[in-house]
Amino acid sequence: MESTKKTTFVKGAAILAAAGLICKLIGVFFRIYAVRIVGEQGMFFYELVYPTYSWLLIISSSGIPTAISRMVAERAAVGNHDGARRVFRRSLLLLFLIGAVTSALMFFGAEWLGTTVLNGGEGAKYSMMALAPALLFVSLMCAYRGYLQGLQRMTGTSVSQLAQQVFKLAFGLFFAYLLTKRYAGTELQYAAGAAGLLLGVTASEILALVVMMIFYARTRGQYPALIEDPNPHERVFGPMLAIAIPITLGASILPIANFLDSVMIKRLLEGAGFTTAEAELRYTSLCLYVRSIINLPATLTVGIAMSIVPAISASRVRDDHAGVKRLSLLSLKIAMAIGLPCAVGLSVLAGPIIKLLYSRITPDAYDIAVPLMHIAAFTVVFISLVQTATGALQGVGKHRLPMWFLLIGGLLKIAVNFIFIPMAHINILGAVFSNLACYGVAGVLDTVALLRVTKAKVNLIDTFLKPALASALMGGAAWGVHHLLSGLSLFNGSTLMTSIATVLAIAIAVVVYALFTVLFGMFTKEELTYIPGGRKLARFARR
Repeated sequence: MESTKKTTFVKGAAILAAAGLICKLIGVFFRIYAVRIVGEQGMFFYELVYPTYSWLLIISSSGIPTAISRMVAERAAVGNHDGARRVFRRSLLLLFLIGAVTSALMFFGAEWLGTTVLNGGEGAKYSMMALAPALLFVSLMCAYRGYLQGLQRMTGTSVSQLAQQVFKLAFGLFFAYLLTKRYAGTELQYAAGAAGLLLGVTASEILALVVMMIFYARTRGQYPALIEDPNPHERVFGPMLAIAIPITLGASILPIANFLDSVMIKRLLEGAGFTTAEAELRYTSLCLYVRSIINLPATLTVGIAMSIVPAISASRVRDDHAGVKRLSLLSLKIAMAIGLPCAVGLSVLAGPIIKLLYSRITPDAYDIAVPLMHIAAFTVVFISLVQTATGALQGVGKHRLPMWFLLIGGLLKIAVNFIFIPMAHINILGAVFSNLACYGVAGVLDTVALLRVTKAKVNLIDTFLKPALASALMGGAAWGVHHLLSGLSLFNGSTLMTSIATVLAIAIAVVVYALFTVLFGMFTKEELTYIPGGRKLARFARR
């Protein structure tokens, strides 16, 4: 039974992680071609408006889906599928109301938010209006995702995420091209292009919702109630909000902090003596070329966080304390095994990776982005800790702890911004320092709290030291291979060959890290069998 639960958890996490990574890669392609269509000026409006959308979306996309998945998992664990479906129906109504209100606020408040708050002028206003309807459709989709995740059926979520990214790529670039061409040579050229990109986001969310509805329809009849619903008139909204509100408050802290970034970074840079154009270039370089790449590996640990909530909740409702400990420790170990090598790789190959993904980046933006990436890459380690430990704490019912820890991190982030960004010799690098401080504090506090709550004893050598050492050796190999290839005349001077050298260095780094993972015995033989492809690694390790 324990084997089945752990396998289900890791399988669900693997499905979500793989889908998330593919989605992020599609998102990178979206940004690459978006820059070519609307230029860095148009992407400034895109990056300026998106944090506001993300902030409003948190209300419906964080706490309530987690509460749904947990409540559904607890009922499904004892065969009460009628109760699980009742939770879904009530949550669908609640999320419809939330989506309608937030969508209306963003649409009708677009002029005030775009021109007054964000100081983005008409361009920000039109971008907000194009993106506002997406809030309603994403809210509805979150109800379906929460229900299916509670049943530990992650395929629907994964397919809808993939569909959303593919549709965004197609519709966003198409609308951006049409509107940019329509307003070419006018003052609205770049603003219209950004609005077209965001209009594509709205269209993609509608189609992704349809995909989720299809997956939900396929589950109907597959889960007959094994027991009679003991409380058919049970209150749903009260318990759901009791779980959702602390999670939502915690999850909203960072989007609020990012929203404040979009408001104050430009102003702080101008206060440090930079012109408006120089400030916009630095902000765009951070968001477009650095954060977008750092978010790629973060999607791998998002899968762990989303899967662990229903898995631990199901173990907890069965009073399986040993299972809760094992799942918590395994999730932390996987998070570090992913986060550490990704951080080292992004830092060591910062310049080549940016060139690989954004070959048309301007020299000025490249000179700004590379030093930022060298340091910002290590944020991935702490993001991995925050996501995984937060999911585990939510699974054991400690929803408020991650909220307080993120609040501490968010306040620290704002303070660091105000201290370092106005320093002319540091400027935009201060925003990187603030992210490191925020996630670093929250990640450490989350991890310590999880170990105390579950009374689990972590193996520091296997969980942290071995992945760190393997990552360092991998980073050395990646840098050496790229340096060697770049020195050869065959790989020097051609953009294509430079890209091939980067891809080869990354591929060799993956092989080297996998080899040291086995040689160091980072995972036990039992743990390897629960990881996709782990059985082959276990056989290789025995040989």
